[in-house]
Amino acid sequence: MKSKACYGKLGAWGLMLVWQLASAHSEPVVLPVNIPASSVPERNIHHVDTLNIHDPAILADPVSKKYYVYDSFHYGHPQENLDAPNKRAGVEAYWSDDLISWHGPKLIYDIEPDSWAQSEHAPWAPEVAYYQDKYYLFLTFHHYHNILEVQDGRPPMVTRGSQILVGDSPLGPFKRFSNQSHTPANEMALDGTLWIEDGQPWMIYCQEWIQTGAGLFKAIRLTSDLSGTIGQPITLFSAADADWTARTTRFDGKDIEAVVSDGPWPYMSKTGQLMLLWSSWNKDKSKAYTTSIAFSDNGKLSGNWTQRNEPLISGDRGHGNIFTTFDGQLMMALHRYFKQPHTRLQIFKMEDMGNDLQMSKQVLGHP
Repeated sequence: MKSKACYGKLGAWGLMLVWQLASAHSEPVVLPVNIPASSVPERNIHHVDTLNIHDPAILADPVSKKYYVYDSFHYGHPQENLDAPNKRAGVEAYWSDDLISWHGPKLIYDIEPDSWAQSEHAPWAPEVAYYQDKYYLFLTFHHYHNILEVQDGRPPMVTRGSQILVGDSPLGPFKRFSNQSHTPANEMALDGTLWIEDGQPWMIYCQEWIQTGAGLFKAIRLTSDLSGTIGQPITLFSAADADWTARTTRFDGKDIEAVVSDGPWPYMSKTGQLMLLWSSWNKDKSKAYTTSIAFSDNGKLSGNWTQRNEPLISGDRGHGNIFTTFDGQLMMALHRYFKQPHTRLQIFKMEDMGNDLQMSKQVLGHP
């Protein structure tokens, strides 16, 4: 089962490695062997094939007309060679004019020394949204020593939450509104993202399977400046609502319920169909990490949500976002290869079908 502790840039480098997916019947997958961008920050330009970014969310910035993508910065890992004077984990950014050649990385945020979260643990799933002339950085923070609850036969429930920071540039600096998560303190929450519905900002996020068994997709209203939340969250659907998701994992020598909810990304189609891109582990282990779509029946977060008959894409690909290029092409960015340091950004052409999204060929990134 998925453990995001593996998101650090770990493992042997510069060798031809073959990773066998977790199935006796799967074909071996040849992992990337080009030098990942995070290990050579001194290079002025990095080809898109080398971007070892987990949980990518590409921002097509309407102001600078540049593309930005963000990654967790794991201070102290041998392949994270970016200078970090404060010696704390944080977020690094890359930027590009054409999605092919990328500048960076640049450290745009490090966890404050007085943060409620542990500054030695990199925040997950960094993404930036442009809203009302400001840039908002969405992050998931952790405090592994703060235990919310311990249940027999299950991993401990630790403090984990999604928080929003604000800045005047896609490269920051980003400042917190307060020293607390935006998601409820009693929830193990992750992967927050912005959605505007009828002028009202919301944060869509996941509640962790460790706490709920079957991971949930939820949403909570935000104040107009995104500094805080309003009311209680609503539940959109469960990752167990899709037939293809894996239902168990091994913990302490036993099978336990574990259905991962990951990487929500909302999209409104040309006909007003509200969709939510999301990821989980596939019960067919040869397909590994998988991405699909859920559909609201009334075009609102409050609708009844149904699941796509078949996942959108599998083969160890997931946690993506939908964006439009400056020449009007709809795209999806995601990562392939869950195993760092081999994780790589991939970009696909997409077509809005009105009631669904259709994938075209991969156009950029490592195969």
